[in-house]
Amino acid sequence: MFTSSKPLPLDQIETLTNHPSIFNDVIGPVMRGPSSSHCAAALRIGRIARDLMDARIEEVLIEFDSHGSLATTHDSQGSDMGLFGGLLGWEAADERLVRSPQAIQEAGISVQIEIKDLGAKHPSTYKLTLKNSTEQHTLTAISTGGGMMEVVEIDGIELSLAGDYFETLVYVDSNGSEIVKRQRDRKIPAGKHKRRQDHSLKRSECAAG
Repeated sequence: MFTSSKPLPLDQIETLTNHPSIFNDVIGPVMRGPSSSHCAAALRIGRIARDLMDARIEEVLIEFDSHGSLATTHDSQGSDMGLFGGLLGWEAADERLVRSPQAIQEAGISVQIEIKDLGAKHPSTYKLTLKNSTEQHTLTAISTGGGMMEVVEIDGIELSLAGDYFETLVYVDSNGSEIVKRQRDRKIPAGKHKRRQDHSLKRSECAAG
């Protein structure tokens, strides 16, 4: 016997902010297992962190929230493997991923993993502190499922990067309002860009050296 319920009123239906994708929500990304939300997403986070440092990484501190899902699964579900591969610039289907812990040591990158109370709002939160001889940056990102991820903070500044566009971070000595205004006033030909974001990071508020 089947039962049915009345449809919810329109004002009670939550609007989708990320529309389903047949590739990520049904088929899944092309990757090495065991978990797309852990391994593939972690690799993409590592790749963005590598780009942030212009591929010059000497030290990495990786922090997982003690109350989140990664505190107990970051090793077994492939988060460490994915992050290391991403920091090395590898792809999600790279056959070398299984030996990424050894490869990152051979690359001369010092890695430290800590589990602590980050007060994270999302259960799959990654916080990375990256250093080399001339600069330091922090990056916080979340795994949103199906190999997708979102960078939510860089150097203490909230933003939103999904890795699906080329985007530029501009560090300025002021609050950046004049630069943002100039960019918004520019006339961009229709069809040239589907999305544009202005992320002006105030140097005094950043941890960049």
